[in-house]
Amino acid sequence: LLIAHLGSPFVVVHTYAAAAIEKMLTAKVDGPNNSKVSKIGGAELKPFLGPLFTGLFSIVDNAELNENEYVMKCIMRALNVAKDDLMDVVQVVLEKLTSALARVAKNPKNPQYNHFLFESIAVLIRAVCTIDSAHTAAFEQFLFPPFQTVLQMEVVEFTPYVFQLLAQILEFRPEGAGLGEAYTSLFAPLLTPTLWERKGNVPALTRLLTAYLSKGPNDLVPHLLGILGVFQKLVSSKANEQYAFDLLRGIAMYMPPEAFLPRMKDILQILMMKLQQSKTPKYVNLITHFFALFVGKFGSQAYLDQLNQLQPGMGLMLLVQVWVPRLQAASPSRLEAKTQMVGLTKLLCETPALLADANGRQIWSQILACAVKIVCSSGSYLNSLSVQENDDDAEIGYDATFSVLHFATRPAKDPFAEVQDAGASLVQSVGRLCASHPGQITPMIAQGLSPDPKLSAGFDGLCQKAGVQLS
Repeated sequence: LLIAHLGSPFVVVHTYAAAAIEKMLTAKVDGPNNSKVSKIGGAELKPFLGPLFTGLFSIVDNAELNENEYVMKCIMRALNVAKDDLMDVVQVVLEKLTSALARVAKNPKNPQYNHFLFESIAVLIRAVCTIDSAHTAAFEQFLFPPFQTVLQMEVVEFTPYVFQLLAQILEFRPEGAGLGEAYTSLFAPLLTPTLWERKGNVPALTRLLTAYLSKGPNDLVPHLLGILGVFQKLVSSKANEQYAFDLLRGIAMYMPPEAFLPRMKDILQILMMKLQQSKTPKYVNLITHFFALFVGKFGSQAYLDQLNQLQPGMGLMLLVQVWVPRLQAASPSRLEAKTQMVGLTKLLCETPALLADANGRQIWSQILACAVKIVCSSGSYLNSLSVQENDDDAEIGYDATFSVLHFATRPAKDPFAEVQDAGASLVQSVGRLCASHPGQITPMIAQGLSPDPKLSAGFDGLCQKAGVQLS
């Protein structure tokens, strides 16, 4: 009955029909184990998909009607509920959405309608490419022409959306497929300074550049100076410093070390200068997260060597004055917590300089206490690295500063996926260090952990669980 009302010539009738269907698609009922499950799932919706999309798109295609945000939101919801059954209709729906995009790009009037339009495209990409990443080629073929039009026309309201969808498709590209011709030709213009001056572009462009680094790092080596230029511009602004570090972590994770490490001295000079000028808690968190990633990827000796090039003893000085105090103040959570654990474990077990004198041994004890504190902290969520959001309950809509496309988001990439259990890895590595330095390490462990019985008990528990005997 509601679907029939979508065919009404009266705007109020078909709008209420679309709004009612959208609400039904997000309605929840009690499920097993006190959970809530969708009242209408993909199987229930499947028989109605054809008439539902016909009714909804007849309104969208009608040039005489204003852009109706309730209708577009209903399309987005229906696509999300039907995600497993979209393969048959994906081409038709995509054609309808891209022609709607071409129309609104000429004169964007309704920000909510536009947001739901881009969310609908994101749902399609996610649903179809999750089943088979080879479908990215078809999306590129379909979406690149309208996206290029948006970028050439400089439709400022749409560019952040386009960059997010370009990143989403690129992230889904099959492993080993490289960048492809379309993405390769698009890269150089993305470094244009004017693009980065628009506040709304920065988060989406950063994600797109990181996606490029993950899929075609060797192709980007000739552009490394340009990428570092973007990094330098971003890190100089308090509002954008977090995006500077997103980009820097992407470079460290994906760029060939022989291209990236020779530039490390310049990068560290920029970071140290900013640390002297603006030692805010946020910046300290960002820089120590990067140090942990760097140590985890390249080893503690590389960290000390690079920093000691700037000033002898700087590596240990930063550990004592910046890194350890940051972890003593508050434990990081999720992916950063794991990254810190991997970096700290390497510092503890692969840094002879820390075992050479009393000062070094004291630093070692402090680092161990920080690492055990992360494992013992209930807020670190070491074993659930990404936050699972419910697609139905998420606040989805336009935001004047930067509109995140909910359905285009993906969990952050774990740089140390090979480390299954960071706590076990810590005590196993410390166990090996004890075995190679008999009688030397256990007093340092006691020095670090005995002031806090909770940490001592936590460490003993980790050793028992991992079957580690300290000698």
